Amino acid sequence: MNSRLRLYQRLAGVSLEPDRLSEIRRRYILDGVEPREWVPPAIVRSWQRSSALGLILDRAPHLEALDEQQLKELRERNELLLATARGEVVALFSDARATNGIVILADATGMILEAIGNTDFAEHASGMLLRAGVQWDEATIGTNAIGTAIAESAPIAVAGAEHFFDKHSQLGCSAVPIFDPSGRLMGVLDMSNDANLPQTHTVGLVRRAVDQIERRLFERRFGRHESLAFHSDPNLINSTHEGLLAFDGDRLVGANRQALAMLGLDWSALGVERFDHIFVGGLDQIRHDGPVEQSRLRTLAGSLLFGQLRSEPRVKTQAIRSESWTQRREPNAAPPFERQIVVQVDRAVRLADAGVPILIQGEVGAGKEIFARHLHAASRYGAGPFVRVDCSTEAATDIEIALFGAPPQPCQVDPQVLTGAPGGTLLLAAVEALPMTLQIRLAQALRPDRSGDPAMGGRQARDFNLVAITDLALRERVAVGCFSAELAVRLAAHLITLQPLRLITDRETVVREIWQVLAPAHLVDRLTEEAVAVLAAYAWPGNRRQLIATLRSLAVLADSRGSLGPEALPREIRDAAVPATDSSADTLASSAELGSITLAVMRQAVDAENGNISRAAKRLGVNRSTLYRRLLSPEQDRS
Repeated sequence: MNSRLRLYQRLAGVSLEPDRLSEIRRRYILDGVEPREWVPPAIVRSWQRSSALGLILDRAPHLEALDEQQLKELRERNELLLATARGEVVALFSDARATNGIVILADATGMILEAIGNTDFAEHASGMLLRAGVQWDEATIGTNAIGTAIAESAPIAVAGAEHFFDKHSQLGCSAVPIFDPSGRLMGVLDMSNDANLPQTHTVGLVRRAVDQIERRLFERRFGRHESLAFHSDPNLINSTHEGLLAFDGDRLVGANRQALAMLGLDWSALGVERFDHIFVGGLDQIRHDGPVEQSRLRTLAGSLLFGQLRSEPRVKTQAIRSESWTQRREPNAAPPFERQIVVQVDRAVRLADAGVPILIQGEVGAGKEIFARHLHAASRYGAGPFVRVDCSTEAATDIEIALFGAPPQPCQVDPQVLTGAPGGTLLLAAVEALPMTLQIRLAQALRPDRSGDPAMGGRQARDFNLVAITDLALRERVAVGCFSAELAVRLAAHLITLQPLRLITDRETVVREIWQVLAPAHLVDRLTEEAVAVLAAYAWPGNRRQLIATLRSLAVLADSRGSLGPEALPREIRDAAVPATDSSADTLASSAELGSITLAVMRQAVDAENGNISRAAKRLGVNRSTLYRRLLSPEQDRS
């Protein structure tokens, strides 16, 4: 049979018998025998990566799901993706239902966020956990549609025995990565069903859903920018096939994949290319209304396209987005904190009540947001809303509305009036990711010499707390030109640095105090001194966030048993508890420095184990899921 016929058969959904394909995979991985044209190049590359990561064909990995609190935090970090994709996930499931399949949404690391459908079938077929809170990247699962789509940054179908492990050969999976308009990988959408069913159109169905998700992400990010929709066929304008470009002035700042493909560009063009670098003429040649056929575009390469300019009405957009911020105001309850930190909170409250911005820095999980909630609850604004804005995930226009109510108008007397969270607290999470244009505007708004000066537009003092939190030292971002020096000074009018738990010498006191807050009064005495000692000896890579989650679980267990000794603790804590790291100032200059050293050690361990996360976790004496979160979470991406 010649290679062309084999290719036609594969496109038609015909593939090798599973046993034959499994043999080809084993011979390639174990003996280096090339599989030739029966196996797509992307699958072969994935087999090669999986083997290089230390995975062994006959040793399928043992998977464990995140606990309830960890899954909640994972979903909170991916709130934008979940909200934007939810409609398409449900719609895609209506297609999967007929084939007894499931639809899976995973984050950018391959951690499953949602799995809708017959998961019992999929888990029985694969012999693996296929549910929310389980990691499905190549380093853990080997060749699979979710992990391989991430590794290849491209749509992928993995049919039957193309999977790395034989356990997965009953599954046929199709996955497409999801990118935001700036080219950042946000997640993966996957449809999986029985490998014996035809898979010919599955990738197309998933790709259509992802096109719609990316379209919504584009509109959310650039709804207030001048955007250009175009296609070589005017009938495809206003469809998922159209190309979309966003311009700030005439500079290209956003795009979808269809636009880049039609223009022969990639994501590196964003922020660099201008309209006249791509098209002949200027933006003014395109009409906002009228027949699309009359708005012709010609690229510098000579291609003829049809285009349509779009700009969202400002008043309507502001009303909609203002309502969304109101709906997202969060409850004011403050999680537990130890007494030593509460003393710092008291001082911060006095300064915040006087109008001083507060900056809180510390490692991931050190308790920055907990501190902010305590500050809010104890301040004179405690009865008002607590509004949290994540500068690393929110669109710049949404952050701008949260701070100022709207972008500045040409005739506005003073475009720097902060609106924020009237009568409450506005928390800027991951403030280091605030766009530079908003950094400059916020710095101007915080200049004390302008507040209340009629000559400067009659600005009134803001009527809310402004609190910013960061995992990084802002001075380092200033030094490399990534953050406004003026804003860093304004935000750090009062700077609080939270130490990671491993640097606190009296961790037993911390454990006891948080336990006393979390546990019901009649259960407080159930935690034994031996258990406290083990908890205090643990290094706590997840810091206070991890400690609080652990103690909450123990509080639940306390109702169904007697005393809570070391045997009631998670095995990873019992087995991996280590002495505290030296806390002297000579050893570590700052907690931010310590975070980078810890991350470096983790990466070295993974490198030493040829990328095998499980063995690296065992080498470090930590849980594998903890290592995944520290290495692959969005917080570490920012560092």
